[in-house]
Amino acid sequence: MAWGAWGLAVFGYLFTYYHTKLADERKNGIERLNEQLKKFYGPLLACVTASKSAFDAMVRQHSPDGTVSGFQKAVAEDPHGKEGQVYRQWMLEVLQPLNERAANIIFEHIDLLDSSRIEPLLLQLVAHVAAYKVILSRWKDGDISSEVSVISYPDRLVDYARTEFGRLKRTQAHLLGRRARL
Repeated sequence: MAWGAWGLAVFGYLFTYYHTKLADERKNGIERLNEQLKKFYGPLLACVTASKSAFDAMVRQHSPDGTVSGFQKAVAEDPHGKEGQVYRQWMLEVLQPLNERAANIIFEHIDLLDSSRIEPLLLQLVAHVAAYKVILSRWKDGDISSEVSVISYPDRLVDYARTEFGRLKRTQAHLLGRRARL
């Protein structure tokens, strides 16, 4: 009988230890996921979505034919013209600040990336922002000969951020025992 009590006590201890460990791991996983969404994927998605929306609005409002290519052609043909001035103003006041915020999110919270490798689109955004700092500096000095960066904006970044944010929100909902609505 004494062995039965000891066996039951050992079983009870192991059962409690195992389930406490599982609960702690789940709690830590939820906390990390929440931090990823709050500090990395959510703010990144907000910035790149706002930047894309602002760019699209600029083109709709100021392109001679309503297209990106028409707007770019007008800026290239006459950098001192209306479209060139509008482009520089939007870059200085709207687009670059949003892009810099997105690049800072990447710099400050890269440890929250949900992958063992860095997505090339993120690196391209950081390089694009850095290259535009030189162009904006030239503009402030009166040199508008450089209108665009040779490092293009990663257009697929919005889709990447949206996909990753949605995936993590679904995982979060699952871990919290809720149905995902995304």
